[in-house]
Amino acid sequence: MQTEPTDLARKLDISYRLLFERNPLPMCVYEVGSLGVLAVNDAAVAQYGYSKDEFVGLTLLDLHHEQDLPAVREWLTLPPEQQPPVQLWQHRHRDGSAIEVETITEQFDLDGIHARMMLVRDLRTQRRLEREQRELTERLTTTLESIGDGFFTLDQAWCFTYVNARAEAMLQRPRAELLGFNVWERFPDAVGSVFQTEYQRAVAQNRSVQFETYYAPLQMWWSVAAYPSARGLTVYFRDVGERHDAELRLKEERDALATVLNSTTDGIIGTDGEGRIRLFSPGAERIFGRSAASVQGQSMELLMPERFRAAHRGQRQAFAESGVPARMMGLGLVKGLHAGGQEVDLEGTIARATIDHQPVQIANLRDVTRRVRAAAEQELSRARLSDLTHRLMTQERLLVRRLAQGLHDQLGQTVAALRMVHEAMVAKQRDGVTEGADAQQAQMGTLIAQANAQVRQVLVELRPPLLEEQGLAAALDNELRSRSRSQPDMDISIHVTPEMELMRWPAEVEYGAFMIAREAVENALRHARATALAVRLSGAALALQLQVEDNGVGMATMATGRSGHLGILGMHERAHAIGAALAVESAQEHGTRVQLNWHGGA
Repeated sequence: MQTEPTDLARKLDISYRLLFERNPLPMCVYEVGSLGVLAVNDAAVAQYGYSKDEFVGLTLLDLHHEQDLPAVREWLTLPPEQQPPVQLWQHRHRDGSAIEVETITEQFDLDGIHARMMLVRDLRTQRRLEREQRELTERLTTTLESIGDGFFTLDQAWCFTYVNARAEAMLQRPRAELLGFNVWERFPDAVGSVFQTEYQRAVAQNRSVQFETYYAPLQMWWSVAAYPSARGLTVYFRDVGERHDAELRLKEERDALATVLNSTTDGIIGTDGEGRIRLFSPGAERIFGRSAASVQGQSMELLMPERFRAAHRGQRQAFAESGVPARMMGLGLVKGLHAGGQEVDLEGTIARATIDHQPVQIANLRDVTRRVRAAAEQELSRARLSDLTHRLMTQERLLVRRLAQGLHDQLGQTVAALRMVHEAMVAKQRDGVTEGADAQQAQMGTLIAQANAQVRQVLVELRPPLLEEQGLAAALDNELRSRSRSQPDMDISIHVTPEMELMRWPAEVEYGAFMIAREAVENALRHARATALAVRLSGAALALQLQVEDNGVGMATMATGRSGHLGILGMHERAHAIGAALAVESAQEHGTRVQLNWHGGA
């Protein structure tokens, strides 16, 4: 029976519709003139998120992403014969997201309507696979470039097809000189060697081979693993000469470490990741009074006072997670607990290490209990000495004041009265006195006048009156003027800014600074053989800077502890007593500088 043409057309129409509707790729038909969508298949509905009814209300432009619209319009203006049927576009999902697609369009007439059918292929999966492939290739390349082994591949003609950086270094050839070249031509010394024998055996038997051998041209021991494939041979190799050397060094180091652990007085304690003791040196046994056997497997916290244990567990865990290789324990000192119950002061460092593939913490502890106690006793003695010095200076100041007052009020008045009596006697006996008696009377007057002058000089030496009356600047100026008169060949100067001339500081500070300056000047004049001496005074209400500098022979040849004078130590003690800092700088043949700095707010 023969099929009628109408039946055949109807069947073809049904077939084409089924092909359109059930095509797994999105398809749509749009009118060329209006660009309105006429029909879509189920795959298009699934891809774009629109229903079929919603699609009919769209145009071709509605399916394109905004950034593609200028290019689409330009494409539509081309004559049909110049429009490429295959295009790459950015389409738009109903939710606004972009869809990278490839479209294939074909023109046809549909019941008198000039239309186009568009087949859409979603490229997102392809792009994702391409991206994953690139990432995989990059990761593989990065891995091969970063591994510690040398790695290269050979094709079936024994030519290099890939060489990583480590292989370049180990073969001592840049990859540019290897890629594409035959391995036996580039390394003729390997022909007939175990390398060639094993590589050829791996390819012939299609199985991997592993071997170690010495390559004389490069003087290296290599461990090699070669894996055959349909494309050729993949080779991993590493320098095991260092491993052999390292094993020998490791044995030597272990022997040396055992010797150190057994001989050092420091305590070496090793703990595992849980803080359990695995290593306890003889030094640690001595410090804590415990045997290594008695603490093996015990918690590290056993060795410290109870009040520190809870905090130490957290600190130990924090150090393990910090990534820091080593650090000092505590703030310089930590407390340990002796088996007898008494606490010990320790200095220690802690370090992380890996032993037998397990993380460990190594503590190095030194017993400084005696030193800490000695330092505390020394500080106490220092404080007591400072207090004693302060009290002595106070007593000295009071004593000098009383002595000065006594010389002035008593001896001075007595001598003055003696002079008055003497003058009266001279007046009464003028007519009856012999020539010799006159000479004696004149000599007595001279001696009395001299005594008065000496008393005044002692008063100035003991307690410069200007220090209390006009302050430190005036007292220093008067002191240096007096020194200039007695040392006319010495260039003596004082430098005081105008605003400092009337500046006053606490009495004990002024007195201490004056006495230090006097001692420094005395040292320079008597022992430095200097030709110039300068004193500089500066500061503010709560700050004082005093400097005495000479150009003499320097401290190396100067006496610093003479009887009757403060000396350097005495000057330091005076400075310490008033809360000041004293620095003495001296170089042979370059003079000496004494610098005093006092800050009232310190």
